[in-house]
Amino acid sequence: MNLLYGWLWVLASVIGNAEFWVILVNRSHALAVHHRRLKLMRRMHDLAVPGWPLLLLWLTGTGPDSLLRGGGLWEQSLWTRRLVLFTSLWCSTLIMQTVVWQRRQKKQARFGSPGQQFDVVAATGDVSVRGTPGLLARVWPGNEYCRLECNVKRATVTPHRQRPQKPAAVLRILHLSDLHFIGTPGTAYYEFVVRTAMQQQADLILFSGDLIDRPELLDAAVRTLQPLTSLAPCCFVLGNHDWRYDFEEVRRRLQASGWRSVAGSVEIFLLKDRHIAIGGSERPWMGAEPVLVANSLCDLTILLSHSPDQLPAAQRLGYDLLLAGHTHGGQVVLPVVGPVFSPSRYGVALASGLFQGAPTTVHVSRGIGAKDPIRWNCTPELTVLEVQF
Repeated sequence: MNLLYGWLWVLASVIGNAEFWVILVNRSHALAVHHRRLKLMRRMHDLAVPGWPLLLLWLTGTGPDSLLRGGGLWEQSLWTRRLVLFTSLWCSTLIMQTVVWQRRQKKQARFGSPGQQFDVVAATGDVSVRGTPGLLARVWPGNEYCRLECNVKRATVTPHRQRPQKPAAVLRILHLSDLHFIGTPGTAYYEFVVRTAMQQQADLILFSGDLIDRPELLDAAVRTLQPLTSLAPCCFVLGNHDWRYDFEEVRRRLQASGWRSVAGSVEIFLLKDRHIAIGGSERPWMGAEPVLVANSLCDLTILLSHSPDQLPAAQRLGYDLLLAGHTHGGQVVLPVVGPVFSPSRYGVALASGLFQGAPTTVHVSRGIGAKDPIRWNCTPELTVLEVQF
């Protein structure tokens, strides 16, 4: 029995240590921190997660008192006990996150059925869809970065304040996020995404940021998105990856193509005989706080934000609906456990999906692309939100 307890302590310590470093990475990537410092944090994570089991083996040894050979925890040195207890405690966070994820996944089925799935290489017959993937993207089993899910989700929104009684209306919002033009996948993939988007009969098209990861692809990105402006009003905010480059040039080029920037401002549209207010936030990386709309007479108020962490601001300022991205749905979603990496102050709690509630309903997109083109059990997503209000 002592042998079993020893192995359980080691296992809990190894898992808890990994969870601790994942939490640090998730929270740090939610802040306006220079990407070089974020890389340093990620390297520390990459060293600490596999390094801790080796250090633990060195601390406990392989003698008769080792945890791996039946030794008790209290037979270890003081610092070894403290480190094992500290790291093991973080298993509780992982357990709670898993429970929350499983509960929320069951609720997601109420908002819509699984969408149409595309293998974009097979659908187009064009191998250039793959772009120029690195070794890891090529060998990752079941990598879904060249796939696309086009889905419809249904949300009923309760306005923040009492407004004149009108018959219920349904607004079709096409939500795009996190394109990450980097060369993988190739431009042909994004052209397929846009062609698919143009078939969705959207009343409004909203892009929640992270357009480019290579500035030389800005022309291709703007050219690819431009056709959408002929279908419906198109609004956007920029994201933290755009912030790394000349983001005002990115903004200017998108605006010149017909897209409207709503960062730190509000645009009002008359759609379905309803006044729709769309505000934007690029915080914490850029710009001012979103505009207060709590006293607006508009029928529906929407905050377009790159990060879901702007939820408290959306609630405080009177927005009925928050659309965000940034998290990529975690990119790798493990069985049972769910996503692990999600750059948000909420961790994986808002990694992706529709979260309906008062006073603000939230939709977080899994996004389309990624700087690191690896996806497993987390297909790139193009979403039509059917919002009843």
